[in-house]
Amino acid sequence: MEKSFIPMKKLLIVIVALFIIPLLFSCEDSDEDIITYYDTYIDGYIKDYHTGEPVVGLVFDAKYYTKNTTGGWFSPDPYYALKVAVSNAQGYYKIRVPKAWNNEEVLQISAILRDVENYRFNRYSYPLEKDYSYVEEGLKTRSKREVDIRPITYGFLKVILPKSSNQGWHIGLYPYIYETPYYIPEFINSDTYNDSLNYLFIKVPVATGIINNAGTETQFTVNNPRDTTILYVNME
Repeated sequence: MEKSFIPMKKLLIVIVALFIIPLLFSCEDSDEDIITYYDTYIDGYIKDYHTGEPVVGLVFDAKYYTKNTTGGWFSPDPYYALKVAVSNAQGYYKIRVPKAWNNEEVLQISAILRDVENYRFNRYSYPLEKDYSYVEEGLKTRSKREVDIRPITYGFLKVILPKSSNQGWHIGLYPYIYETPYYIPEFINSDTYNDSLNYLFIKVPVATGIINNAGTETQFTVNNPRDTTILYVNME
């Protein structure tokens, strides 16, 4: 009877595979963040400022801060959690309160609002957020019911001005408030109005605002969602 032998090369491949494959899986597991939670939460409602109708589908993200992730210049970034809550058909949202991130105690959470259809309130580098300190809010042992978030949607501003007028007009800044977020002005287009006039067409929050050019300020008001306010400027 002939004896069969496993070639040394194949044997080495099998041995290496037996060692390497478990290592790969263990590395993969170690890369996963482990988040634990308290039995508490932050909740509330999101309703349109003017109509009182629920704002549906608004997504919340969050940042989880520990003693070693303060978010400063020389500190590691906090954990960034995506889609921690979404407002439902009644405008209700509920954010779970994290207890620990990779066994490190969470001390503060920042809730972050994302833009949603008809509500655009985040500036490019400054997301609209609110901080909740566990010490101040007692979130380890009790939940927090927030006041209603009342975002302000948009209307339209049509600015009519002479063709000879300086075209460097801009809209003044609106308050940047988590509980009452204003729609961020959005330029739509500009064109010829008639032989002597041009116009600018801009989405603006339903509120009182200011359009400014080289120190010349003109106030305007949009009273209702989707209304168009017409403003004549630099007319002689």
